[in-house]
Amino acid sequence: MPDIDASSTPQAPVGENPHYLQAVAELGNERSVVAHQDIYSSTGIKLVAKGARLTPQQFERLTQHKLSAPLDHMLESERPVDANALAAAAARILDHEPVYARLAARTGDPLAVKHALAGVKLPKALLMRLTVMRERRSEMFEHSIRAGMIAHALAQRMGLPATERYNLLMAALCHDFGEMHTDPALLAAGHDITPEERCYIHVHPVTSYVLLHDLAGFPQVAALAILHHHERLDGSGYPHGLRCDKIAPLAKLLAVADVAETIIRRFDLPRLDVLVRLNQTRFDHRVVNALRDLIHASPEDALAKPNEHGAMTQLSHLADLLQAWPVLRGSFAAAVAPRDPDDTPLAFLFERMANIRGLVLQAGFDPDHVDTMLSIAREDPGILGELRALLDELEWLLQDLANEIGRREPELVDMPHTPLNGLVSHLRQG
Repeated sequence: MPDIDASSTPQAPVGENPHYLQAVAELGNERSVVAHQDIYSSTGIKLVAKGARLTPQQFERLTQHKLSAPLDHMLESERPVDANALAAAAARILDHEPVYARLAARTGDPLAVKHALAGVKLPKALLMRLTVMRERRSEMFEHSIRAGMIAHALAQRMGLPATERYNLLMAALCHDFGEMHTDPALLAAGHDITPEERCYIHVHPVTSYVLLHDLAGFPQVAALAILHHHERLDGSGYPHGLRCDKIAPLAKLLAVADVAETIIRRFDLPRLDVLVRLNQTRFDHRVVNALRDLIHASPEDALAKPNEHGAMTQLSHLADLLQAWPVLRGSFAAAVAPRDPDDTPLAFLFERMANIRGLVLQAGFDPDHVDTMLSIAREDPGILGELRALLDELEWLLQDLANEIGRREPELVDMPHTPLNGLVSHLRQG
């Protein structure tokens, strides 16, 4: 397994994380949390005796010390998450959520994921962390279960062998463990994450990997898939900006499942279909095609009437950006002359903007005649719905490029900041 390059990777927290420890303490206030072995500080001080039920005072004491081993390895809770609980959660989803029932049915074996979850072998440390997640970060737990179900369905559809399906399922269940080390306020619904706060989000795949890659009984290929699940084929992902074959194979499935779960929860299947069509350069086309086969979206799957005013606003934003880009591009080229901009740290920027322009043209948008595009869509609600979904996804791509510029700030320190700031302003104005 490749080592993590410390020079290019945000550093994962060292020692026990206060946000996770707080979640464990909150769980301890609701049910019995017991030390199944003596808990020592890294300096050899015995903090909690084996068999003791942890009190609020003991949790407070733990926050004041670096521990000799991860807390998950030394605690157990009553009513823990186990394989049977995971299988039961999947069964409830299949029984009550038509989208997931459809996905499972189109694999040819709709109960396979339930049986697979019932057979997972969870080390005791994972039981504890999944229990804390279920009880204190329930949305994260539900996301992990559903992402696992989508990932398993993709693996079935693509004919992956049983071992790879198992490893992928383990990766999906644990891929967001690192987010439990993030301040919950940053992840709260309605909170607008600032550029300065994004570094705490971007580090979570590394944190998850650090927590899992040395854990006895956890598949190493699953840990690597977790580390890479936010990487993208075009290099626009994080934490390492890897491309194509540098990304672990199972991570390519997990990446699609992770995004698909979020879109299904927040939007509808037509929006998901648009997303995978627009992101052919970012996601593995084989996985994307498998997902499209599984979701089999139709106009009847749309949940809401599209907003015409919102579509006009988004079209105007696209038009403004694409009309401003030639001037900004000229400023970048002049600033790095006589070098070819494609041989500078700005190369990614030229590639991303070319891709965005290509997507806009493929979608039939004429940036100089946005009124015409909308008037055509206005005559057909189905076309307007498709247009709004396309615009929503293009808007997300613009925001993602602005975030990527922020992630690459150390590489861009010698690049012209005035046009960069101008581009970021255009990208974010929507």
